[in-house]
Amino acid sequence: GNAELNDYAGPTVAPQMSDDFYAGPTVPPSGDYYAGPTVPPSLDYYAGPTVPPGPIAPPATTTLATVTVTTPPPFHGGTTFRLEGTDSLWMSHQKMSGTKVQQHLARKVWQDPHVKDASECQPRFRVREAPPEVATGLNGVRLPPTCFKDDSRGHHHVFVIGDWGGIIEQLGKPPKPADHRAAHFVGNHREFIHGADNAAQENVSKWMKIRAAEVHPDYVINLGDNFYWAGINIQCGAPTTEVRDPGHQWEWIWEKMYAGPGLDDVQWLGVLGNHDFGGFMFTNGWDQAIAYTWANLPFSSKRWMTPALYYSAQVVYSDFTVDYFFVDSNVFDAFDPHADAGHNICGALHNYPGASCGITGPASTEECPQWFKNLWDAQIDWLEHGLELSVSEWQVVATHFPPEHGTAEWRRLARKYGIDLFLTAHRHIQEVHVLNDASNMLAPTAFVVSGGGGGITSEGLPDASGKDDQYGFMDLTLSKNEIKITAISHGGQIRSTHCIFQRHKEKDDTEDYTGPSLCGDLGEYGTGVHPLPTASPGQGQPIHT
Repeated sequence: GNAELNDYAGPTVAPQMSDDFYAGPTVPPSGDYYAGPTVPPSLDYYAGPTVPPGPIAPPATTTLATVTVTTPPPFHGGTTFRLEGTDSLWMSHQKMSGTKVQQHLARKVWQDPHVKDASECQPRFRVREAPPEVATGLNGVRLPPTCFKDDSRGHHHVFVIGDWGGIIEQLGKPPKPADHRAAHFVGNHREFIHGADNAAQENVSKWMKIRAAEVHPDYVINLGDNFYWAGINIQCGAPTTEVRDPGHQWEWIWEKMYAGPGLDDVQWLGVLGNHDFGGFMFTNGWDQAIAYTWANLPFSSKRWMTPALYYSAQVVYSDFTVDYFFVDSNVFDAFDPHADAGHNICGALHNYPGASCGITGPASTEECPQWFKNLWDAQIDWLEHGLELSVSEWQVVATHFPPEHGTAEWRRLARKYGIDLFLTAHRHIQEVHVLNDASNMLAPTAFVVSGGGGGITSEGLPDASGKDDQYGFMDLTLSKNEIKITAISHGGQIRSTHCIFQRHKEKDDTEDYTGPSLCGDLGEYGTGVHPLPTASPGQGQPIHT
């Protein structure tokens, strides 16, 4: 946090520095919000290796009305739909032969000139009216400022969840978690707990609804792995204007699952996880997960907000501001094609021969690791630029992989720029790590792991009543001086409550706050397990009707 910069008045705009200037905010939240570059100041178009030519046999396909169903090799594990107007993987590979990928990699924050009234602070996150031509077209964008200044309900809340989207076994029935504890997953095999493992996403969403009706969250931070096993079951490379739901994933696993008083019309700001690319392949509909930001399907609620692989957003409250940085960290699961076949987005074993997402990339299995590496390198430059410009009280990074991945880089950035909080998922468990936690490798910066959303079975053994940290979500209570992190289980139990303070730049300490605490009498940082809730699941709204 930059609490020591509360008197910052900001440089004026220097025309001769048009690529680097920053024209706000003055004393947060004065109303002079970010007015940075309106053109991406440094778009690197990756001119990577060309796709090796050569004949590759296309997979068998069956044409339907608006989609083509691709029959995959046996190891693929499911059916993938190809939208009308999308080249097959084989044809995409053929077209890319001898062609270089253009990868949009903004290395500095920028503001989209196509957003209407972008200088106005409104109580809703906004993007341009039409999607970019390619899913990576808005990489690095800074959304217009978003204001939540109505304090009539008391404190402001934000929900946090990851790894939440299960599998539809029967249309109209709640989705089931992907079973990662089955016997053939040797390192994860454990007992199946009925009441928890068969209904994890349903249980977590039920208590999200109950909590939302009580505290009215302003928005939800979504940490990726949105749909198991392999993301949106549509082949990558479709036009961003063509969003479909042939597998009913959007409608039944997200839209209907997370609706009700307190969640209706509440936006979800998200990043993608490794399973959104396909898990052990890269050709499923990760670009559809971005394009759904602009979806206009009959059931679309316009709550989904994932406009790019990486982007930032400033949220303005009555007496403080928060800068969120949404970062793609899937480089930590993108290896040499012949390495780690069971857990490698770029693996040669599970990707089709000739796999390609076309001009957006990755263009081939061979080029895939470099595509993710280039993305990561550009994001680090972009993140440093955004953090350097930030004068908000709070700086928060949201990304899929926990900080045991890329620890040295995260430590450096956290200390240099005073990052206050990391929100992560990936591991299928619920954890909160604060200043006095010996396992916190980023201390005094706090980090959360909220990978227990219920889309996949948990790593540890759950309890059917929810007396565990295996499935659940987080509720953040925001204020100028503290953020309270409340961990809520799939049984509605408050598992822990912790309060964190703003971290100073270039120091290993936090703001010395001695006023009234959001954690009440729980001690300096909060603690411990609270009693089971008095509300019953029956008080929530029905999930499926």
